[in-house]
Amino acid sequence: MMLSRPFVALFCAVFVATMGISMVSPLLPVYAKDLGASGVWLGLTFSIFAVVQAVVGPFAGRLSDRYGRKPFIIAGLLIYLVAAIGYLTAQSFYQVIAFRAFSGLGTSFIFSVARAYVGDMTPEGKEGRWLGVFAMADIVGFGTGPLVAGALRQYVGFHSVFVAMALLMATSAFIIFSWLPRHSPAEAKRRARTAAGATMAAAHALPFSKALADPLTLALTVHMGLLSLANGATFSLLALRLEDGLGAAPIMIGVAFATQDITAGLVQPFWGRLADRRERRPLVAIGLFATAVQLVALGVVPAYVLALVLLLGMGASNALSQVASGAIQVVAGRRVGMGTVLGLGSAGNGLGMFIGSVVGGLLYDQYGLAAAFLFGGITMSAGVMVFLFLTRGVQTSEPVAPVKFERAEAAAAGGR
Repeated sequence: MMLSRPFVALFCAVFVATMGISMVSPLLPVYAKDLGASGVWLGLTFSIFAVVQAVVGPFAGRLSDRYGRKPFIIAGLLIYLVAAIGYLTAQSFYQVIAFRAFSGLGTSFIFSVARAYVGDMTPEGKEGRWLGVFAMADIVGFGTGPLVAGALRQYVGFHSVFVAMALLMATSAFIIFSWLPRHSPAEAKRRARTAAGATMAAAHALPFSKALADPLTLALTVHMGLLSLANGATFSLLALRLEDGLGAAPIMIGVAFATQDITAGLVQPFWGRLADRRERRPLVAIGLFATAVQLVALGVVPAYVLALVLLLGMGASNALSQVASGAIQVVAGRRVGMGTVLGLGSAGNGLGMFIGSVVGGLLYDQYGLAAAFLFGGITMSAGVMVFLFLTRGVQTSEPVAPVKFERAEAAAAGGR
């Protein structure tokens, strides 16, 4: 049941946590600049967390398959709480960058692990619906955070944003600690059917090379990396595009960011139902290609209103690809371990975000903003082709039998 206590707890906690994170992230480059950062240090303020996420994400997901999701989610929220206090007390931009890197550890522990917990609960054949509703917490929280931060900054003061972030993280940690069972009911039953979970743990402790031998897992990891590379090359420059290129005031920039995210959040449940009724591969491809075209156009449109329309459309089309690929992740997770699949996706996301932000910055320096958005659109289009190629002939909707790996079977046999 979607309105079960675990689902509601995760939904509320992720919404609150995402709002807290998105309140602070856009301000960090400004904060670091005020403390003396320039050039490459400003770029690192935006992207250094992604490096940590790329390294830690797969291991966090895999370990949560073995030891349970709840401890990792709570640890991630507490890490972000410490980071918020660190930002508040930082005396140099080096400290800001260090706490930003530390927050990448929190990202690795929270979001992919929370999605894995929801994947554990999701009934077969309803992956799109469940992941679509759950994604609203992440996306709408991310869209509302900058609006709240803008109001706090204007009426209370700059540092109040970091205080608010710390309070929101503490609230999320309390929700998870109080309401969330260590394992979802379905996961607890599966563990009870094995020798105190030992056989399951052995079966899920697959080497990453074996997990990536599964075509769905490989396709999803590459897909996430290319998508994040395109987004990293463009959205790190979006505020600059709106302000310098189109003359948007700060409040208009906040509205633009919120428009995309809130639109994406609102259409998630609709796309989720569609993803449960239709073949998911073409839905991923259609959503990504439409987003790519609009991304290129965003780099050249002459008016703020047109940019706002494009961002609204991108919110809807990007949500379609995310819901469909998220439903496929659950199918793949049943085969090689839910946390493993989502952890590898987290690594692809972090690596793509870091590389994309660097490449986007270089293109901007050499050729201007339009070149960065063109690169993002081309990269995303290439991602469509790669995803379709890697998933050709692979079932993405129907329940599939577990993939058999020799090492996992041997470990399981030993456990018996």
